[in-house]
Amino acid sequence: MCDTVVALGSATKDGITLFGKNSDRDPDEVQNVKIYPQQKHKRGAKVKCTYLTIPQVTETARIMLCQPFWMFGAEMGANEHGVVIGNEALFTREKPDINGLTGMDLLRLALERSRTAKQALETIIELLEKYGQGGNCGYRQKFLYMNSFLIADAAEAYVLETVKSWWAWKQIKDFWSISNIISLEKDFDACSPGLIENAVKKGYCKSQADFNFRKCYSDKIITWGARGAPRQARSRELILQKNGALTTADFMAILRDHGGYADWTPDKSGGTICMHAADKLIRRSQSVCSMVANLGKKARFYYTTGAANPCVSPYYPVFFPDTVNPAGYLEGGANYDAKSFWWECERLHRQALWCFADALNAIQPQIIKYEKEMISSVENGRARLDQDTIDKYFTKAKTMIKSWGNKLDDLPVAKPKWLFRRYWQGYNKLNGL
Repeated sequence: MCDTVVALGSATKDGITLFGKNSDRDPDEVQNVKIYPQQKHKRGAKVKCTYLTIPQVTETARIMLCQPFWMFGAEMGANEHGVVIGNEALFTREKPDINGLTGMDLLRLALERSRTAKQALETIIELLEKYGQGGNCGYRQKFLYMNSFLIADAAEAYVLETVKSWWAWKQIKDFWSISNIISLEKDFDACSPGLIENAVKKGYCKSQADFNFRKCYSDKIITWGARGAPRQARSRELILQKNGALTTADFMAILRDHGGYADWTPDKSGGTICMHAADKLIRRSQSVCSMVANLGKKARFYYTTGAANPCVSPYYPVFFPDTVNPAGYLEGGANYDAKSFWWECERLHRQALWCFADALNAIQPQIIKYEKEMISSVENGRARLDQDTIDKYFTKAKTMIKSWGNKLDDLPVAKPKWLFRRYWQGYNKLNGL
């Protein structure tokens, strides 16, 4: 499960585009921040995606990805031209194919091959129609689905939603959000041949005039279980509260949201934008990485947690021109590794689960204070957009995280619900934590 939000200049304080996404996947599925350089490729070269090998293009752009450690593709990312994309699972009445390009493959390929949001939209459609979408996208369990994409640059944004090789898209006016539910109904700007005809043929609707993308194609049971509708409604509610004055900090706050309940804890209920896993049936997903982008015509700023659950994870800047990952950032893999940044943060997160309300009250004010100074320094020109600045704020974030361990030890254990405790104890044993 995931939540992705975008706001164009008409909805933001400084007339820029804001983009944000929480990537919700298996609780121990490490998501690394990866930067790939611009590359030129020989004529006839091939690129091996997660399941398919397809022809490579002659040149690929420099990209930054939030990438599950085991796959070719990514959950969200940006390229050197200021294009950002986030994808999400859609659950439809059509059976997913067992082979094809995954939604994450399509996202990465579009970032590598596009200079604008419109070109990225067209690239995904072209690849989708040629190779189809499919393949297992799950880590611990088999998980196949269709895909939705939110695509943006400094000038415009699009939502693209797909079923098999069919698609529909809409250019966004002010803001939009997607949350594992088909968001387009009758309001799309264009759709592929066959999308409506298939719906009429299979009895999803009576006629072309009767066609409604969401109503015709949604798998109502799985979509309901994913709690997509309340999450989408909540993200749009939060955007509307500051419509016309939205900032980077507001988008970070949206991705941290637990529904506005002061006494919320992760063992009580799901369906929140900052998602916390709690069981193996309907709450299997957790926000394992978060990203926010601020896209102006003159400057672009990117931030990521590089870690799970933004409610207890600080953002740091990434992907300035001619930079790499921060000094001291080490990737993670399948097994717990104390040197890995993702696993170091995850150890803290799991410690916080046993005293969540007190932990949040202790940790989050420090995060917000740090981020306020960071955003002001980076976006107002006081800090140079270079490797030293990236290293500086990553070091600050990492130091904060390390300092919280002893503080959490001193907090009283709240004793979450038994099933919740057992679920996380199982993961701790599995991961060696």
